[in-house]
Amino acid sequence: MNLDSDTVQRAVGPEAVESASKVLLGTGALVFVLLLASLLPGLDRLLPETRVTLAAVIGALATLAVVGLLLYLASGLAALTRLALDGPAAIVEHVASAVHWLVVLAAVLVAHAGLAPAVTPLLDGARGTYDVAFLLLALAPLVIVAARLSVAVDPLAELVADSVAGDSERAEASESNRATGETASSADAPDWTPDGDRQSD
Repeated sequence: MNLDSDTVQRAVGPEAVESASKVLLGTGALVFVLLLASLLPGLDRLLPETRVTLAAVIGALATLAVVGLLLYLASGLAALTRLALDGPAAIVEHVASAVHWLVVLAAVLVAHAGLAPAVTPLLDGARGTYDVAFLLLALAPLVIVAARLSVAVDPLAELVADSVAGDSERAEASESNRATGETASSADAPDWTPDGDRQSD
C-alpha cells in the first residue's frame, strides 16, 4: 500500500507532530545555550570539583531528547506499519508490534551510549553496574521482538507458499489458455494449396 500525506497525518496526528517538534526545538535551543556557556572564560574555575564536564551534560540532554522522541514515536511508527502492510491481520499485527519494540530497543541503546559520559564518572569507575542496568532494560524489548518474529514465521511462510502456488497455477492456466487459443486458430484457418487454390475435402 502506498502511503500518501493524508494517510500519514491520520496515523500520526498533528498533535504528535507538534509535540515532537517542540521537543526537538526546545532541546536544540537548550543545547545551543549550553554550548555558548561552555565558551565562557573561567567557567571551569567556578565548579572545580565537578567530575562531569559540560560537554557530557550537553550530550546527556541531547540524548534524553532523542530517547524521548523515539519512545513517543514508537506507537506512531507501529500504526504506519499497519497501514503500509497488506496481508493477514495476524501477520501485520506481529510485524507492527516488532517495529514498536525495535524502536524502544533503539531508544535504550541510544540512552546507554549517550548518558555514559555524564553518569559513569559519578559511579566511581563502576562501569559494570551501568552496563548491567541497561542490559536488563534492553532485554525486555529484545525478548518481545524475538517472540513476535518467531510467532509470525509460520503464517508468513504459509502466505509465501500460497503466493508461489498461486503464481504457478496462474502461469499454468495462462499456458493452457494460450495452447487452446492456438489450437482453435489452427482449426478455424482455411486450408490453401501452394497454388492458391482451396483444397477440396
